[in-house]
Amino acid sequence: MTEETRYTVAMKTDAGESVGSAGRDPEDSLQEELQGLYDKAFALSDRDARAARVLADDIYAKAGDAKSPYWQGLSRYLAGFCFYNLSEYDSAMEEFEHGDQIAQEHNLPNLAIKFRNGYGAIFSRLGRYDDAIEQFAEGLKKAREMDLKSDAGRFLVNLGEVSLLMGDIDQALSFESEAEGLILKDMAGDSRYAIDVYYNLAEAQSKSGRMEDAERSYRRSLETATMVGNTVSEVEARVRLGSILAGRGHQAEALAVIEEAYRLSRSCGFALQEVGSLIACGRIELSLGRLEEATHHFEMAVEVADSHRMGDLLPPALESLSTAKAAMNRFDEAYRDLQKSVEAAHAWSSSEAARMLAELAAGYRLEKVKREAQVEKVRREGLESANERLRIVTRIGRSLTQSLEPRDILTRMWSELSTSIDLKSLGFGIYSPDSGEIEFPGLIESGVLQKASSVFLSDESSLAALCVREKRILYYATSDEARSALGDKPTITFGSVPVRSETILYLPLFRENDIVGVMTVQSVRDHAYSDDIIEMLEAVALFTAIAVENARILIRLNELNQTISGEKEQVEKVALASSWLAEHDSLTGLANRRFLERILDENIRLAILEDNSIVVFFVDLDEFKRVNDAYGHDAGDRVLVAIAARLVSVFRDGDYVARVGGDEFVVVAPGVKDMTSIASMADKVVKSLNEPLSITEGPVSVSISVGVALFPEHGHSSRELINRADEAMYLIKRTGKGAWRLWSAF
Repeated sequence: MTEETRYTVAMKTDAGESVGSAGRDPEDSLQEELQGLYDKAFALSDRDARAARVLADDIYAKAGDAKSPYWQGLSRYLAGFCFYNLSEYDSAMEEFEHGDQIAQEHNLPNLAIKFRNGYGAIFSRLGRYDDAIEQFAEGLKKAREMDLKSDAGRFLVNLGEVSLLMGDIDQALSFESEAEGLILKDMAGDSRYAIDVYYNLAEAQSKSGRMEDAERSYRRSLETATMVGNTVSEVEARVRLGSILAGRGHQAEALAVIEEAYRLSRSCGFALQEVGSLIACGRIELSLGRLEEATHHFEMAVEVADSHRMGDLLPPALESLSTAKAAMNRFDEAYRDLQKSVEAAHAWSSSEAARMLAELAAGYRLEKVKREAQVEKVRREGLESANERLRIVTRIGRSLTQSLEPRDILTRMWSELSTSIDLKSLGFGIYSPDSGEIEFPGLIESGVLQKASSVFLSDESSLAALCVREKRILYYATSDEARSALGDKPTITFGSVPVRSETILYLPLFRENDIVGVMTVQSVRDHAYSDDIIEMLEAVALFTAIAVENARILIRLNELNQTISGEKEQVEKVALASSWLAEHDSLTGLANRRFLERILDENIRLAILEDNSIVVFFVDLDEFKRVNDAYGHDAGDRVLVAIAARLVSVFRDGDYVARVGGDEFVVVAPGVKDMTSIASMADKVVKSLNEPLSITEGPVSVSISVGVALFPEHGHSSRELINRADEAMYLIKRTGKGAWRLWSAF
């Protein structure tokens, strides 16, 4: 379960501690009565929060009669957490502010420090993590200064939990481990503290992949909570423990554990925990294929979350309901529920944004927001443009590495670049250090391929020679600037062709530290190329350098092997193998994992700005080892190449297909809007291998299992989305191969 679907009580309280001597006379029977009422209310707060709040109000009234501000303030602290457990955060904040005011007016620092805990708990629950950290950090500092071990321990617990919510697992483990160390020293015998520490420690261990440690910690938290009758903590630990059991394939046991959590939360009126339990039950039912039961659980979760205005839990409840309905082929309903999920998430985010804007009292701050919005718009447009340039560079890279013929390479470059930038002339030269000659296989001018030409490195009238000599980019926004760069020389040449361009760009071509040639791009307009276009052309030059080096190798090898028949094909293979980009798979020609992750991260950034979606498919061959065993590894390689071709044929031109492992492929499909399209694409992928593959050894039949993950629902980074799709793929392998599955936490 992701942190966005977290439902448990966000922060832990210390309301059950004995007051001690502050404001209390041990001989005073009224003080004894107040302590007894307080202990009773605290014991009720995790089972029947409304009854506990009534007792807290009784304490407040009696303390007022006794003129005991400490007890009045402490009663508001307890009342605040009663409202907190009931998910009534406005009322909780009012109680905390009331109690804090009492503590400040009567100079009660031991009481005032507790309200840092209350404020931080609410801020964390509302997603205002910076504010929560500020409160907890201030509380921890003061608790240490005042040597209040109990308060310091609880602030450590809460700082660990906020760290976890923000995704900093290492920091969370550090805080919780320090808090755990206090159990055996200063906090021995404090059951509530032990419950909280072990629970949060389990959360951090789970996030760091230490599942066995997490299970042990959850069980310790559950055992202690059950022993002392802390219902809220028992429910939390049960649901988290159930999720671990489900992840290990023990669905029946997990379901029993979580159903008991649901019963407890419902009987105690804890709506927050009730929604979480319902979602957890539904996800296990979904994994078991019990679609009707899962749908029922999710519908109940939606109803409770909506009625209690749980803006953060309504979206995941609706999303889970959509997933269940899609699995039942009720795609229209699934789409509507998914739309509601997105709208609810936006409403939650928007209401928070409105609150923040309301706090910007000064007019200049509002103007700043407007300016930043305009900057963001410009940034988004720039990102869109950058993404398109990245696509161009990728296409050129793929195209150039498919040929060793210089004039063919030049034609391919023109085909890609002429549709993207203002282009009159395009060419590249191959430099030979031995002869000092720069040979141009041709110049394309206005779409027409001209004859080959050459210049020598010593030619003072050639910008190409100047570029190679000085090993730097030459950019002239006008032809006059170019002439000025060559001094008194009357002619600027491209090979033997006089320059008739206004904007002239020459780029040196490097392989490692050696210059292997030069590339030029020219336009009839002045100032035709922006910095962004030049940056893109620099990337194209890297691919061109590889192609030029391949061509140069081919030329040298052909000169040495003219008498050997059929040698050219072998030379091409060797040259290609030696210079193949690190971002591509040498067997299939597809992108590799590193390149795909970069492309996916770029598309994620663009999708965030456009409020768009991305689908990631993780494809794995079923029992591929049998193919290798039956036909040999060479045949297995041919099968992988054939499968790569099938996958490319299924997807759109704008999708990205990559080979990320031996028999594993990943496909990124941006902009798929609805579950119907996603399901259709996944079905096509699976069915693409219904027909046998044709290889030299004969027809080979294979099937694939496909896992599917969605952005932003299932992750916010390339690695997270790929891992989620991988998990879904492994689950479908366990439950039935030759099919596909959408990722879910259970």
